[in-house]
Amino acid sequence: MYNPTVHTLDLTGNWMSPEAAYYMAELLLRENIALQHLIMKGCNLNPRAAVMLAEGVELNHTLQTLVLADNHLGDDGVLSLQEALAVNDKLQILDLSNNHLGAVAASSLAKALQENQTIEVLRLAGNNLYEDTAKGLQTLLRVIQKREKPIQVLDLAWNALNVPAAVPLRVFLVRSAVQQLFLNNNRFPGPAIDTIKVGVAKSKTLQHLKIGFNPMEPHNALNLLHAAQASSTLQTLDLDGIRVHTDFIKVQKRLEESRGMEITIEGTLSDYEIKGPNLKEMMLKRARFEGFKPKRKKRKKDFGHLLLQLAENGIETMLPEQFTEAAMKKKKIKIREELLRALYEEFKAKKSWVDVTSMLECYMKLFPDTVLPPPVLKKKKRKGKKKKKKSKKTK
Repeated sequence: MYNPTVHTLDLTGNWMSPEAAYYMAELLLRENIALQHLIMKGCNLNPRAAVMLAEGVELNHTLQTLVLADNHLGDDGVLSLQEALAVNDKLQILDLSNNHLGAVAASSLAKALQENQTIEVLRLAGNNLYEDTAKGLQTLLRVIQKREKPIQVLDLAWNALNVPAAVPLRVFLVRSAVQQLFLNNNRFPGPAIDTIKVGVAKSKTLQHLKIGFNPMEPHNALNLLHAAQASSTLQTLDLDGIRVHTDFIKVQKRLEESRGMEITIEGTLSDYEIKGPNLKEMMLKRARFEGFKPKRKKRKKDFGHLLLQLAENGIETMLPEQFTEAAMKKKKIKIREELLRALYEEFKAKKSWVDVTSMLECYMKLFPDTVLPPPVLKKKKRKGKKKKKKSKKTK
């Protein structure tokens, strides 16, 4: 016995065997069935269950909504449903979210949608459509944009989509008649967002865009907002999880007041930049200080004189050991080896050499008056009798 007046059957959370799916298909084949909405979310359906269900979906003429989300259909399951979805002439809403679908499933759906002209809402969130984008997602988008009856709602959230999907989505936005697009919780970096925003600006039908929780920077979010401003149809821009700068807020308020656009963001970042100490300058100042630290005047040495002398000799880079010898032995600068090693890290050239030129430039910015001292003239020896050297007393 069954009730022919039931329009909605919600079996959410009830685990079903392939045999149970077979009996569900039998129910769909009843001539006087009035069922319009079938929800089998989280029913543990596998590819074999999809095979059992396929005939009922194919021959049913009342079903408008089919929700198979949160199951384990996989690519094989969608492949089994392909013909049924292509033939069914009443289905309007299809939800295959969270079913481990990849490029093969996307290709199967593309073939089904070439024939099916009734489906208006397609939900594919939480799958693996990032796999082989050219064969999978790109093919599906091309078919959708060519359909006589457009897909109005397309959900591609939580699919790990990244850079390869950006250009196909831009083209899709320009050429399709989609009204609601969900791209949130993917992996679109800033450059990909800047590609997609071109399609947003040129779309003639897009009304709602959800694209938050993607790894974009504040300036990418601002670019997307400008694209929304250029769009003549967009009503909602959801950037949940994205932080923006204050210049974004100015444009946001203007759009909300003038067009009534709804814009969602995570929060606002200040435009101030926090800068730490300049380690290069700090270490050079310390090197100068240590060079002048000795109390005796003859032992006071300017670290800048060493750098100027090396530059005068045409030396641009040198090994750390050579620099240490030049500083401590030849110039006799009283400077700690730990400080020299830290300087080598900050002024590192290729192959771990010391960039003498860069070090000198930085030093001269700090102490522009530094010049080499005039050369010391050697005293002439007086002519006269040579004094006899006193013989050393032996102990």
